[in-house]
Amino acid sequence: MEVFYERGCKLFFKKHKNEQKLIKKLIEQAIVKELATGMSKVKVAAPTRIEGKAIYEFRLNLKTAGSARIAFAVKNEQVLVLLITSNLQKDSFSRELETSLKGSNYTFNSRSTTPE
Repeated sequence: MEVFYERGCKLFFKKHKNEQKLIKKLIEQAIVKELATGMSKVKVAAPTRIEGKAIYEFRLNLKTAGSARIAFAVKNEQVLVLLITSNLQKDSFSRELETSLKGSNYTFNSRSTTPE
């Protein structure tokens, strides 16, 4: 499974620069686990779709980086992580996600880059 981190993750990674590898590992493990177990902790995050695929979100404890909400979409063997935020309140998270999605043309076939 390939996991790509979009620009909505950049600010979170910048804030937790020293923990970036651990954060990515935890997110990837959690997404793989959720996909394998029927996504019981996952909810639809926004009415917007990417290439017809729903955008999902869930909360995750990222150890020393604290709890975060992760928004992602899945198609075949590709995962696009669209947003990582420490904003845990659902309504403000949804607004932040919608702002992040506005004007963006995310695709699964693009070679997304990991923010540094």
